[in-house]
Amino acid sequence: MLKFISFGSGSSGNCYYLGTATDGLFVDIGVVLRTLKKYARDYGISLNSVRRILITHDHADHIKSVGAFSHDYNVPVYAPEKVHIGIDNNYCVQRKLQKDLKLFLEPGTTVRLGDFLVTPFFVPHDASENVGYKIEVEGLVFVIMTDAGSVTEEMKGIIGEANYLVIEANHDV
Repeated sequence: MLKFISFGSGSSGNCYYLGTATDGLFVDIGVVLRTLKKYARDYGISLNSVRRILITHDHADHIKSVGAFSHDYNVPVYAPEKVHIGIDNNYCVQRKLQKDLKLFLEPGTTVRLGDFLVTPFFVPHDASENVGYKIEVEGLVFVIMTDAGSVTEEMKGIIGEANYLVIEANHDV
């Protein structure tokens, strides 16, 4: 059974959990690690079940704790190259990602990550690069996009495929 939990959304921090009976991932880790651990306990989520992290973009409220979590749990972090560069350069990320845990995703390219089939796609925002994720799992299509300032034709098509859709749209130029 697919499980989705929002551990935070908005300027104070973003973090989403998507899990199956055998696999789990986070989309963004912009919440404080102590808070993340408390929420995981409250919801009965073992953080050891999280096998990968997907990052949407390099703003602090999406990446603040990604380096610490990745290091502490030895979890790889997937993002486009520009997003990884932004993470490296962001002063809010106190613990930087280990080189061997940085893995690159290309928007428009689908990859198998454990139980999940993941396709990143462009989302307009004022970050170095911002992507949403179409995640296929257990015969369902789960779509998440953050800080969407507008909706593109590509996004409309992907939204049309979704069984479940999460849009965080608090960015407005």
